[in-house]
Amino acid sequence: MRMVERREQATTSQPTPVEFSSVYTRLSTKSIVSIHLSSAMSGTCQSARIAKEMVPGADIEVIDSKMVSMGLGLVVLEAARAAGEGKTKQEILKIINDFQNRIQVFFFVDSLDYLVRGGRIGMAGAFLGSILNIKPLLFLKDGLVQPYEKVRGKAKAIERLAQIVEERAAGQRIQCALVHGMDPAGMEQFRLKIRARLRCDEPIISKLGAVVGTHTGPGVVGVIFVPE
Repeated sequence: MRMVERREQATTSQPTPVEFSSVYTRLSTKSIVSIHLSSAMSGTCQSARIAKEMVPGADIEVIDSKMVSMGLGLVVLEAARAAGEGKTKQEILKIINDFQNRIQVFFFVDSLDYLVRGGRIGMAGAFLGSILNIKPLLFLKDGLVQPYEKVRGKAKAIERLAQIVEERAAGQRIQCALVHGMDPAGMEQFRLKIRARLRCDEPIISKLGAVVGTHTGPGVVGVIFVPE
């Protein structure tokens, strides 16, 4: 995905089928498992599927991860780990499907302005949210961002996010990644809150990518976790 700046408003654009087919052609002597961000939020998967038809005879599997950011990242890492262990293509696809069924993503945004620009909420909702210092807690379901609940104030949003993960992990060991949008301080507060509550090895910590950040804005704090 690429971020394209037009005047004061940023938009995004997926890679073209030609760009994908160039890569597929180069790798066409091997089996290809091509994993991409949610098709409900991007045309990237569609570009990849068109490109697959442009390389006849190649063994290509295009996967809609139904994820973004490090949600997609964890799926890719799990698939790469399986490939590194010598798993067959069918075994890798089964592992990916199982992983997708268990992965969960929760986050909150610091400002409602970017959701307004993306058409997620109206101006009136953003105005009211700003006055009340509302931080929307959101989650991914079937590849789409969905509202979970609203919390007033950043400190309460961080605490509630930690509670949600603790409740849903239910004492199980988890893999997890923490993401933030240019807010390392908020991320560190969140990391310290969950450190003693969860059975998780050292989590992956990552900045939100430019493409997703275009639609959420800075100040995002989120968690991606997979019960083992």
